[in-house]
Amino acid sequence: MKDKPSRRKFLQTGLMLPAAGIIASRNLKASFPPPAEIPYRNLGKTGLKVSGIGFGIGFEPKPELIERALELGVNYFDTSRVYGDSEKIFETVIRGKRNKLLISTKTGRNTKADVLEDIDTSLKTLGTDHVDIYHMHARDRLDRVSDEALEAMYMVKEQGKARFIGLSTHDPNAMVEHILRWKLDVVQTSYSYAIGAPFRDAAIDKLHAAGVGVIAMKVVIAVTGLNLKDFSIKPRVSDEGCVSALKWVLSNPKIGTTVPHHDTLEHLEMNVRAMTEPYTVEDEKLLYVRNEQIRPFYCRMCYECKGQCPKGVPVTDELRFLAYNDFGGDLRQAQRSFGELPRDIRNMRCSDCSTCSVQCPNGVNVRDRLIRAQELLA
Repeated sequence: MKDKPSRRKFLQTGLMLPAAGIIASRNLKASFPPPAEIPYRNLGKTGLKVSGIGFGIGFEPKPELIERALELGVNYFDTSRVYGDSEKIFETVIRGKRNKLLISTKTGRNTKADVLEDIDTSLKTLGTDHVDIYHMHARDRLDRVSDEALEAMYMVKEQGKARFIGLSTHDPNAMVEHILRWKLDVVQTSYSYAIGAPFRDAAIDKLHAAGVGVIAMKVVIAVTGLNLKDFSIKPRVSDEGCVSALKWVLSNPKIGTTVPHHDTLEHLEMNVRAMTEPYTVEDEKLLYVRNEQIRPFYCRMCYECKGQCPKGVPVTDELRFLAYNDFGGDLRQAQRSFGELPRDIRNMRCSDCSTCSVQCPNGVNVRDRLIRAQELLA
């Protein structure tokens, strides 16, 4: 984009302004554009026109926020069979409005029978005869995608129960070649100012070149409103940094849409602004400062530590689960994810080791963070 400065040029300026000062200078009363002004993007070669800011409705959707998002022109909504009553609550809001939105849901299971059962359950729960996108949920390794699950996904598409199929992954680098070989239509992957370039861009470039639609998740990483001493999260109503983080993601034209969770009406309306504003030097400064602040605590999911722990601790996974709580305020999701690890892994304690063999190239205090994860989530 014309307004986006190069990251290298910015870093060379050496500007390290306090984040609080930057945020204080922002105009939080900017007028919000009517829905007609919201630009829509192409989602790969699916032909779908999606709002750059979508809605990850999560475990506990707030009906009033979904209704307001529709009014503002948001048309992409992401849910999953894994998210408890998410689909059920969502249906009560979208009843009679199916033609106004695009629905994505996911299956966390991996057999043919289970995948087919999940799509039928989802359709019944959502009150529709099809979803627009059906994902295999959280597939970060090849062994997480069985041949029979793929067969079921193809059947779902052929039967018209889903217009397009894909998967969600935190490790697109490990999965990109398989995604292309399987001829999936879309991919949902982690992508943000903290875990974007250079960790994701090569895979995203390859997916985009092949016409695969890219949906970005984990797009807002606690830019403000987070106390890094005790990880208490304040209300995000005035979290202007979220707009900067979303604009960073949307400055990449290869991203089709995003699925942030919106906590409040003010948060939603502020986030939607990111679709209509350019990414600026001021945004870059804010994100640079916050990126440095979270460096010892936030795993960038580069997967450079894969296989390094001699005891077999899945370092990236446990740090990601911890981030659900520390950076997202969602202890339920953090504990649920940790609880899905094999029992022998859950019982491992990094406090038993005096030193850690894993050295993070991005500056994360790995041992301290793993100890916290195991104490909090086990």
